Amino acid sequence: MNELIKTLSHKKTGFGHFEIAIVIDGKNFDTTTNDTMAIDAAFDECYDDQKNNEERWFENRSEAQEQLVNEILEANQLELELEK
Repeated sequence: MNELIKTLSHKKTGFGHFEIAIVIDGKNFDTTTNDTMAIDAAFDECYDDQKNNEERWFENRSEAQEQLVNEILEANQLELELEK
């Protein structure tokens, strides 16, 4: 999952809509999301993972990034084989 998170990117496509993408084996996979809470948490460098974020929607950036990656995987009907 961490390798996919490293490739995670986004760009605004409209009001409240973003194209999110990851790269798997050199191939781009993307989808459109309106999950602005996840976008804000995943890409805001000020979202401090060391800070107590209990009152926020996501407790840390990694959680939000993982949600976006999972959204891309689901939209493209891909299954992630977890390393053991």
